[in-house]
Amino acid sequence: MGTLFIVSTPIGNLEDITIRALKTLFHVHFIACEDTRVTGNLLELLKNKYGSMMTLGDKPKLISYHNSNELTGLPGLIDLLEHNFDIALVTDAGTPLISDPGYRILHEVYKRNIPVAVIPGTSAFLTALTGSGLTTNIFTFLGYLPEKQLKRKVLLDCLLKSNSLFPSTYICYVAPHKLTQTLEDMNAQYGDIYIHIGRELTKIHEEFWQGTIAQASQHFRSPKGEFVVLFTLQSSSDNPGQ
Repeated sequence: MGTLFIVSTPIGNLEDITIRALKTLFHVHFIACEDTRVTGNLLELLKNKYGSMMTLGDKPKLISYHNSNELTGLPGLIDLLEHNFDIALVTDAGTPLISDPGYRILHEVYKRNIPVAVIPGTSAFLTALTGSGLTTNIFTFLGYLPEKQLKRKVLLDCLLKSNSLFPSTYICYVAPHKLTQTLEDMNAQYGDIYIHIGRELTKIHEEFWQGTIAQASQHFRSPKGEFVVLFTLQSSSDNPGQ
């Protein structure tokens, strides 16, 4: 049997790659990735930067594996693993399976007793959480909020109800073209609460921002980059940011 490696890659800063991840990416026979161009470019950058410091093997063969072909591509990956080929599963950036495909292959390899190894590393929501100053002992990661506004509002309403019993810091990913509407929906549901936003984390234009929803709407009136929005639903008098 081969081994399936779940490998975290940098979300922006190339130096966030771990030594273990670096060795694994150039040791496996295949890499299953969202976008072969993105991963191929990453491998070139890594080899150019670290190839003189350690012995790296040849670039492995890249296999496209993403949301659209997750089911159709699964049998081929399982067949390779059962024929003693090692495969690394990566996302375009960050930790696989966090708002990205991978659950189905992991579920299948466990059924077949195929070895699995997880190579930990960076994740945008954990980076944002640790840099926010919000409570970290209990947090709820929501991934991307529902695309449809009605479902998004229902979810936000459910958080308000559940928070009275189980207070938490809430974290969600927001695409730039969805930020304005998401902030409007949050304001309609919760009022002008204090929120935290991480933008372009670990990249050149990294930003940790804090303020009210109204202030956020003004500050990010022309949203660019990838956003992580964090908030609590405690009273303003208890909010350390106010």
